Amino acid sequence: ALAFVLANMDKVNMSVAVIPIAKELGWTATDRGLVSSAFFWGYALTQIPAGIIATRLGGSSVLLVGVFLWSLGTFLGPQAAVAGLPLLCFSRFLVGLAEGFAPSSVTNVLSRVVPANERARAVAVVWGGMDLGSAVGLLLCGPLIALLGWHSVFYLFGFVGFLWCAAWPRFARRAVPLEGGAGEEEQVASEKETEEVPWGKVLRSVPVWAVTVAHFCYNWGYYTLLAWLPSYFEMSLGIDVAKSSFLTLIPYLAMTCMTPIVGPSADRLVDAGWSTTHIRKLFQGIAFVGAAVALAAAAFFTPATPAAATALSQPILVGLVTLTFLCQSFSRAGLYCNHQDLSPKFSGALLGLSNTAGALPGVIGVSLVGKLLDLTGSWSTALFMPAVA
Repeated sequence: ALAFVLANMDKVNMSVAVIPIAKELGWTATDRGLVSSAFFWGYALTQIPAGIIATRLGGSSVLLVGVFLWSLGTFLGPQAAVAGLPLLCFSRFLVGLAEGFAPSSVTNVLSRVVPANERARAVAVVWGGMDLGSAVGLLLCGPLIALLGWHSVFYLFGFVGFLWCAAWPRFARRAVPLEGGAGEEEQVASEKETEEVPWGKVLRSVPVWAVTVAHFCYNWGYYTLLAWLPSYFEMSLGIDVAKSSFLTLIPYLAMTCMTPIVGPSADRLVDAGWSTTHIRKLFQGIAFVGAAVALAAAAFFTPATPAAATALSQPILVGLVTLTFLCQSFSRAGLYCNHQDLSPKFSGALLGLSNTAGALPGVIGVSLVGKLLDLTGSWSTALFMPAVA
């Protein structure tokens, strides 16, 4: 879970830091989108290889290498930004490339040590680290930038990642499989697993494609908001970077608080005899339908210019975006559990496949928002309506 906290801290630091960087270097909205999307180019490339590697070598060592590399890319960010836009994009590409190893590595570990009736709870806690990381990153970025400048968030977050790498081997050696999960001998064997992933069966599986499409749709809203929400509050409401960072924090805090409720709720339904398939569909349906309604309302209430904003604009928009994230938290007991439901042995590879599709919104959607914003000047058209669709 802490690795995911660090991962999302290193994602959201750019979404906040891009505001002062863009002003200092004279970037357009298209430039902002290009820098923000560079992360996802790398993230998309390593999803399937990461799943295969995690399946063969085990998640623990693969995760360690990934955290080290993305912390290095984060730490080098300020020097790259000063050197020019291409080098900054490359550093963000490196961060994304390394972070791409985390989801499959963690999923591989969970599938082998967590029993089915505790799966939603475990997934919610571990993947909830992403939401917590976003919240912590947003909480720290605004004050750090105001006090020490935008460089500080990259140096500090990168350094914390190096500390994690130093501590992880000790914790990994002391880890004990949960009761009801894989036994010690089975776990050791699985770390040396060399069985090939049956890609033919995987690619012909309708449930696998259903999860893959769901992952793409979910991440379109999640990643575009992750990258653009601080800029949206700053540019549409005319507020400074510290306040925009604070307002962006509220939805992520709500999501962080909701996630521990969602997982146990789904597991209780499993214990009560509900079909696992029905539970996954129910929770994912809440995530999609609820978020779409809230985003459509946010598009309606978004002011055309900061001067057009009223006293109610800020609380209404923050409330609607928060509702969006509350609904999205139900995905932690929906699509994020499906890979382990479908195949515990190859869950890392399955997540690598679906997360490749899930990374495409970061490549396409994040840059598209900037382009649409330059063309139309409308946040409703650029940010919200594509996510609703």
